[in-house]
Amino acid sequence: MPKKTDKNKGTAVFKVDSAWDKIKNSEVKLLEKRCQDYLEFVSRCKTERGTIEYIEKLINKHGFKPLAPLGTGKKLKPGSKVYFINKNRAMGLAVIGKRPVSEGFRYIAAHLDVPRIDVKAQPLYEKHGLALFKTHYYGGIKKFQWAAIPLSLHIFAIDKNGHNLSFVIGEKAGDPVFTITDIAPHIGKKVQYERKTAEVLTGEELNIVVGHRPRPLDKNQETETPNRIKNAVIDYMEKTFKLTEEDIAWAEIRAVPALTASEVGFDRALIGAYGHDDRACVGAALAAISEMAVPEHTAAVMFYDKEEIGSAGPNGAQSMLTTDFLGMLTEATAGDSSFATIRSAIRSTMVLSADTNAPIDPTFEGAYDPLNSGVVGKGVWITKHSGSAGKSGSSEADIEYLAYIRRMLSRENIPYQFGEMGKVDEGGGGTVAYLLANLNMNVVDISLPTLSLHSPFELISKVDFHYSVSAYKAFMQNSYL
Repeated sequence: MPKKTDKNKGTAVFKVDSAWDKIKNSEVKLLEKRCQDYLEFVSRCKTERGTIEYIEKLINKHGFKPLAPLGTGKKLKPGSKVYFINKNRAMGLAVIGKRPVSEGFRYIAAHLDVPRIDVKAQPLYEKHGLALFKTHYYGGIKKFQWAAIPLSLHIFAIDKNGHNLSFVIGEKAGDPVFTITDIAPHIGKKVQYERKTAEVLTGEELNIVVGHRPRPLDKNQETETPNRIKNAVIDYMEKTFKLTEEDIAWAEIRAVPALTASEVGFDRALIGAYGHDDRACVGAALAAISEMAVPEHTAAVMFYDKEEIGSAGPNGAQSMLTTDFLGMLTEATAGDSSFATIRSAIRSTMVLSADTNAPIDPTFEGAYDPLNSGVVGKGVWITKHSGSAGKSGSSEADIEYLAYIRRMLSRENIPYQFGEMGKVDEGGGGTVAYLLANLNMNVVDISLPTLSLHSPFELISKVDFHYSVSAYKAFMQNSYL
């Protein structure tokens, strides 16, 4: 509990201590195991499709089975473990509970997508001795942060014959990597130095270097011909991956940092990685539901797509995905898929919106209200409301529901803190909470403090990750009514 007693006055004061001081010796081994599992997860899972493939293989080992679609009438027993994949871009997991579905679900919502660089449909061109890909950035990493770092390419395509083609280049030792060039400081004064931060690199300047060596000259050919470097890249793609230039236009090609997650600091107490937002919460929720016994209420997690660009589309939280998944679970637990039964279950559901948030940064503390900011290493972060300025785009949790969360954290001795994202008029942000609240569910954001949020290499504390897993597990496992 953050509450302490002032020995001099004998009155209760509210104080948030370091979560490291809460760790018992018996917990340290579990903390390190959870963090090592997460290090592997976040190093290997860099796209939505790749994350779902990784999770599916893992949960099959834990006894999860595909959830039957609506209309089958198949009823599951308490303890049954099921999963649901929607269009290969979103995923739900559930463990059937002891209590009737009319009492609602315990539901955790996180998102799989991460800011990245997407390759345009017709990307390949040649200029000044290089072959390059034209791109379109996705999500909110500062554009200049994409330059001069190693990138890997994650390619998924379906050829004319309907065969799936999937490749990752740049993640294994010995693989080539790719990069976006930046102008040298010696000659950048007029071209770049006078630009505003958002324009240090523009979207059309995020061009990825993919080749340099030209196709060999044909026999008896003595003069230079156009596009020899571009054609050499096409030759390589066709020979190595059986991808034609037209196949590239139809493909899904993602560029992400070719970085391995690492422990940070002399004490190894932080984890640095690409994609903590929001795969840290995906990893924590995955660990929690994998560790669970039979829960009181049916426990579910949903990993959405497209949160970084507004949660639109069939796999985003604005879609019917939530009600589809909970409707399938309602039928699987109650044997009834009527509108009234599904709505009753959804109305009684409690939700944790699990996402990252930006804690106070000692270098830029002027952007924060120190009294009302999250701090890395002080446990799970309760965000009573999100949004920006006058709470625009916010979902504000009811006090009655917050009281339930307080009982849970207190009984489980999980350290917690409160905070907002920066000063009121200096920014802010939100996640999927308001979209789930629109379905008439109880929702609150429980955030994981993340330094360098929305950058190619973000930082979280091991202790915050550990207690996030513990909080999610307790929330799904037990009832605190």
